[in-house]
Amino acid sequence: MNIRQQALETLLRINHEGAYSNLELKKVFAANDIKAEDGRLYLNIVYGCLQNQSYLDYLVKQQSSTPIKKLHKEVREILRIALYQIYFLDKIPDYAIVNEAVKMTVEVQPQAKGFVNGVLRSIMRKIEKEGKDFKFENWDNEKEALSIRYSLPLWIVYKYYETYGTHAAEAIIPLLNEKPPFTIRCNGLKTSMEELMAELEALGVEPIQGTLSPNAIHITNLSVFENSIEETPLYRDGHFVIQDQATLVTVERLDPKPGDRVLDMCAAPGGKTTYLSQLMENTGEIIARDIFPKRLQLIAEASNRLGCTNILLEEHDGSELLEKDKEAFDKILLDAPCSGLGVLRRKPEIRYHMTKEARKALVKIQRDLLENAISCLKPGGQLLYSTCTVNKDENENQIEAILTKHPEMKVVPDQNGNDYTFTSPLTDQSDGFFICLLTKE
Repeated sequence: MNIRQQALETLLRINHEGAYSNLELKKVFAANDIKAEDGRLYLNIVYGCLQNQSYLDYLVKQQSSTPIKKLHKEVREILRIALYQIYFLDKIPDYAIVNEAVKMTVEVQPQAKGFVNGVLRSIMRKIEKEGKDFKFENWDNEKEALSIRYSLPLWIVYKYYETYGTHAAEAIIPLLNEKPPFTIRCNGLKTSMEELMAELEALGVEPIQGTLSPNAIHITNLSVFENSIEETPLYRDGHFVIQDQATLVTVERLDPKPGDRVLDMCAAPGGKTTYLSQLMENTGEIIARDIFPKRLQLIAEASNRLGCTNILLEEHDGSELLEKDKEAFDKILLDAPCSGLGVLRRKPEIRYHMTKEARKALVKIQRDLLENAISCLKPGGQLLYSTCTVNKDENENQIEAILTKHPEMKVVPDQNGNDYTFTSPLTDQSDGFFICLLTKE
């Protein structure tokens, strides 16, 4: 397999056919026998091009009189692939990268061969004179410089400043283009942390216990079974779940107890649902809902693998209130659909596709879900609202509106006395989550 050609095809599907990066990559690995080293290069190129897309286009713009949007889509992706390798990878000689890019161009758009060769060689000459470092000092506006260098639309840069403050935002933004840690959750229904750590070490893995959740483990040398972790007996037998610490903290904040009746309003694909079951020790009842049957099937499969027996699956839209649900639940988890700005490391294409209209539509959905969650909650019960975004309209503003309309709802401060909990790549490298716990008086 030609790895760069495969990367080109994948990027075309993501950028021009609406494919999701995580699903598309999984599909490619499932359909092809890819060597570990080739697999790492393929992942690096695809994620690297997506994470740095605007910056790579900026580099082309400096050497081309043709606007980037007017280039043929395949030529555009080939230039991005070549420039990502030149600027961010150091094992491949630049001349070899250029030659490969020209060959790929001949295959898809032969008339652009000279253009691609000329642009790349001009950029190489510029590197020889000026180096590869981005000159932040040449920019008067720090936010604009961060927007270009880290390929974040300016409005997203402002959202990070608004949520985390200047100092933290400037530290977090570069991390959004870094590879996130590979984190798993120990499934206490089948094993213990001590046993799982020992089993991982026996496989040659270097496990490190997480600091945000007592059940989280970072795997630092995934190359031992990279791209095949789901084929290991430990995974198949349900000893662990691939899950970021921020999602674990979300469930732990709700603190479900054995015997509780819990509603998971937007449950798929089931990582939080099965953790609820684990913390409840398979007692009580969890009603897990989603609007798509195929996504409910994912929860069923995960439940069977992990040994969760107290989960009842229901196909239902949480924005529609059922009469039987009124004040029927001790605890409710509402991990709401959101703009996803806190998980850009995992889904880098979000930054290019999320529109203002889409964000407004999400805010309306979230408000409807919150309203119904309050109706479903017993007096004295608790509601955990969370998103994986940094947009105040989807987070703090939603809670403030609900508290104004529903005086019976009160915020339960976290262990640090804060009404709202924010996780980020700075907090043990976790995803960016917003978490708020409410109680009904």
